[in-house]
Amino acid sequence: MPTLICRTSAEVWVDASTVDLVGEDLVTEFEPDWTATGLVDADPDGDGACVICGQEIGDIAVTAELWDDAPPPVANDWQDVAEVSVAWRSAFLDFGTTGGGDDPAERLDLPGPGDYRLRVHGRNRDDGDPRTDGDPVEEYLIQVWPAPPGEPVTIKSTSETAALWRDR
Repeated sequence: MPTLICRTSAEVWVDASTVDLVGEDLVTEFEPDWTATGLVDADPDGDGACVICGQEIGDIAVTAELWDDAPPPVANDWQDVAEVSVAWRSAFLDFGTTGGGDDPAERLDLPGPGDYRLRVHGRNRDDGDPRTDGDPVEEYLIQVWPAPPGEPVTIKSTSETAALWRDR
């Protein structure tokens, strides 16, 4: 049975509708293709991925978990769930929009470089842009585990935001 190794959570500032998942380089410079999942895409050169959000600018909640193997799916409470593979070259995964890894408590330490699978869950993606104080917070859960490379997979897709990006 898969085991959760560690978890971190952060309030992340979104700019230009994306959350960049980065390693030590703290930069991901690729043109994401959202048509496969409407949620996440991995840098083909490794050490980066991007999550597309429903709001263009603002704070969102992100939780990242490291597992020793593929965790059981938890799609029920989420609008969208998708998986991608990434060749990670760093010993951690950081939310690139938090300010470049200044707070180690807000990054996910990995066993080291290697091939990983990312399962990204998103909710409240269609609840306003810009958000007001009464709107739900946009949330993401990112599960990471060592795995050989594989094709992107959409597990669940019910948001208008995902449909918009897939249909481009």
